Amino acid sequence: MRKNQNSTPAEPHHDHATEHPSTGFARDYWPAAGLPATGPVVDGVEVRFRRAQRASGGAVAGQDLRRPGQMRRIGRAYLRRWGVPELVDTTCLLLSELVTNSLVHGEGETVGVRLYLTPEHLCVEVRDGGPWVPRPPAGPLAQHGRGLLLVDALADAWGIAEDGGCVWCVLRRNLPQPETPR
Repeated sequence: MRKNQNSTPAEPHHDHATEHPSTGFARDYWPAAGLPATGPVVDGVEVRFRRAQRASGGAVAGQDLRRPGQMRRIGRAYLRRWGVPELVDTTCLLLSELVTNSLVHGEGETVGVRLYLTPEHLCVEVRDGGPWVPRPPAGPLAQHGRGLLLVDALADAWGIAEDGGCVWCVLRRNLPQPETPR
């Protein structure tokens, strides 16, 4: 199922959203290359938006500056809906960093964000469709690249698709531990 929504100041705008089989998420979904096997998809959502034309000097266009916040709000809503509120803060920070990186450094016309649950993990993917491969900062005084350091510190695993068009990360779900007999 795809939803097309018009942008209004009060609502996040996205060109396409696709949800899980129970709500429409692609059954034949394949994770990004390099993403470790995390089990069958339990639920998920994909949001894609068309990148606005860059401002003069190659800066991110003004209307795209709100995209990281929109993705945080969408992510927060789905995580609560899926019953994993303990992952909200970390996931929102990861979404901010990865979506911002895709807008600043990516070259594709479309940015895609996927969130999906497996029995043990939450997976986050951000695709920018371009060949740019993110790299950690060159040193402690580098002006850019700190976002990937945050991703590395917060995610249980993360990586970059071979084509450079997708950065993914995985968070373990806090599952109840079975009681051990005494």
